[in-house]
Amino acid sequence: MEGLQRRGLLLAIYEPTWFIRVVEYLKRRGVKFYYYYSSREVPLGSVVYTDYSVFVEELSSRSDLTVVYDPERNCRELERAILLTRFTDSYDVIIVGIDPGQDISYVIISGNELLLYGEGQLKDLERDLDYIVECIPHKSLKVKIGTGFNAVDTALSIKRKYNVLVELIDEKMSTPSVSRLDEVRFLEKRLSRLKPFRYKDIYAAYKIAISEGVEVL
Repeated sequence: MEGLQRRGLLLAIYEPTWFIRVVEYLKRRGVKFYYYYSSREVPLGSVVYTDYSVFVEELSSRSDLTVVYDPERNCRELERAILLTRFTDSYDVIIVGIDPGQDISYVIISGNELLLYGEGQLKDLERDLDYIVECIPHKSLKVKIGTGFNAVDTALSIKRKYNVLVELIDEKMSTPSVSRLDEVRFLEKRLSRLKPFRYKDIYAAYKIAISEGVEVL
């Protein structure tokens, strides 16, 4: 969510495949970024993420910049650069909200920030959870699952694989409807990129993420 950024993020990536992967990921995250052209054009106080030593040399005279040099093209360094635009080095609690069913809808949030969202099968959720665990610095991870189709099996599978706190949430009233416009307006502020009635299952997953439930032991 770009509104939480307090510094600009510039990409100075030399390797084409990594450049494409990073751009696609940042767009999915909703992270605002710019492209690097020359050291003179970099806004004051920016964070520059680069995999190329020549760019590091070009920027060496700019003491106002924070340069994250990542020659190994490692996802943790990319996430470190994103966090630096927020003047922090880690998320506190990351919460995953899951609206279960034949197709799973989920959100991954921290505080007021929407990190990722998706719809698909369990393997799609696990791919994003693997990324969270491996790449994004955080102090704790919680998973909250609505009490819908296959909820218990999903909860147990996630708890076994990731050894995290998992809660079951009563799904009643979790899907936004026209009759609850105040609730929809609240969720719209949190999920500003998504239209509520096009992404109603994602909205339901968000409500699950911010609700209290019963821990799966």
